[in-house]
Amino acid sequence: MKLFHQQKVTTVGIDPELSEKPYESAVTSTEKKKPFLFKFRSSDIFVFSTAAVGLFTSTFVHSILFPLSPFIVARIRNLDREVVDHSKSSAITENIEMTSRDTGILVALYAVGLLIGSPIFGWLGDRIKQRRLPMLLGTTASIAANVLFMLSTTYSMLLVARVLQGISNACVWTMCLCLVADNWPRDQLGSQMGKLVGFYPLGMMVGLPAGVLYSEIGHEAPFIASMILSGIDLIMRLVIVERSSSPKEWFESNHEDSTNIQTDNDISNDLPKTRVTWLQLLKQPRLIVSLALTAVVATVMSAFEPTLSMRLAEEWEFNAAGCSLIVLAYMVPSIIASAVCGWLCDQYGTKIVALISLLMATPFCLLIGYPSQERGTFWPLVPILIMGGITIAGCQAPVFPEIANVVDKENGNSTSSDGLARSYSLFNAAYGVGMCVGPLMGGYLYASIGFFWLCTILSSFFFCFLPLAYFYIGQDRHLITRKCNPTDDTLPMTTDNKLCELSNKLITMETDITAIAIPEESVVSMSTTVDDKTEIIKI
Repeated sequence: MKLFHQQKVTTVGIDPELSEKPYESAVTSTEKKKPFLFKFRSSDIFVFSTAAVGLFTSTFVHSILFPLSPFIVARIRNLDREVVDHSKSSAITENIEMTSRDTGILVALYAVGLLIGSPIFGWLGDRIKQRRLPMLLGTTASIAANVLFMLSTTYSMLLVARVLQGISNACVWTMCLCLVADNWPRDQLGSQMGKLVGFYPLGMMVGLPAGVLYSEIGHEAPFIASMILSGIDLIMRLVIVERSSSPKEWFESNHEDSTNIQTDNDISNDLPKTRVTWLQLLKQPRLIVSLALTAVVATVMSAFEPTLSMRLAEEWEFNAAGCSLIVLAYMVPSIIASAVCGWLCDQYGTKIVALISLLMATPFCLLIGYPSQERGTFWPLVPILIMGGITIAGCQAPVFPEIANVVDKENGNSTSSDGLARSYSLFNAAYGVGMCVGPLMGGYLYASIGFFWLCTILSSFFFCFLPLAYFYIGQDRHLITRKCNPTDDTLPMTTDNKLCELSNKLITMETDITAIAIPEESVVSMSTTVDDKTEIIKI
């Protein structure tokens, strides 16, 4: 679909074979009664809150196992022993090699669930416009996983619960990302996704102190808390009114931005569509590199899941509560950094954000392995974890705008979002691969070569990714690509800025402007007469 601005004398050439094609009106004549509290339930704030609570809850459930997984495995392995305090460091240091191996397997099976669920919900997300039903299924699966964790008496029950948790999060992440993408224009996705993904570390931050509940109340307490949150999430999913699956006349009185988004979608729905396939997406180097960056970030983060707690317990005899609290130093800065880096991606482009973040993440990831009991107290680890959280959040921020841009390109830069759910499911799959490799590699290397050399290897991943980020992330080779501004003559001439220059020629005319919407395949050329001069623009 092309929008042409007409001034004075404007002629539009149309293919004769398509000129008689009827243009369906974007406004339907039938009106349905709006549901109770429609304005609130369909507002941008409530839609974003629903997606955010979904991500927060799924992350909270997942984060419980971040510091507690070694202690949970130790509890299962020692059920036949009468007097064992499973929240103490001695519970996991008695047989560190077996605990490290079993914990790595348990954490990695979360990735197996992600890999199983991602293609299913990616395909489903592009086939149905309503996000509610899949999200309800995902939340139900999350509650079932919590019940299994709470009642587990064998190691195999833990493994089943972990796979179910991965399937649940594959659904929740894919549908929540699509829910936000359905309601905001592409040039705002970086900041919106940055704020949304900030709820990942927020969920981790709130979930990590579950170690206190585990130590002081009992092993059931953290899972009961997560089931309460899942219940709240379930209610919000039942209440939300989705724009993409509701009658469009309901939104005609909403604010101008929302109306424009809906109108564009309505017009695009009337035009012939081509499906964006898995193969089309996987042929895009820009998407492949973004997914590879996701896998690297997930590998590093998940490698620290079983090993950082074991390091703290082994070196400084931290219990479950202590391990949970010190990891907050990593999670808290990530919340702010995700939103800030998302905004920076919108303003200055994804390439510069990715390169700076990767460059800074390399030394800080290495330094995480330096503090030890021989070198003194654990306090130097705190600022290192803070900077590690900020830089890793910066590495993840460019991924979502990159995915959206690839989908736009495959849809011919129209307002169609076909393939978006598939691309986000590929993101989940890439994250799942990292979550599978990280814990297994981390547990094995920790037991064989030690924590410092593990951190050295992980930091090298960021450094080696710098060339790929430079060549394939962003619109072109320019380090900084600022958001298009009609009055800015200093911008590098990227594809997007060329389109802006074309639109500026039409926008800056002196007289009244009329917008004409025509099916894209019907357009041959457009000539515009301004001040007795005619300019022909080929489309």
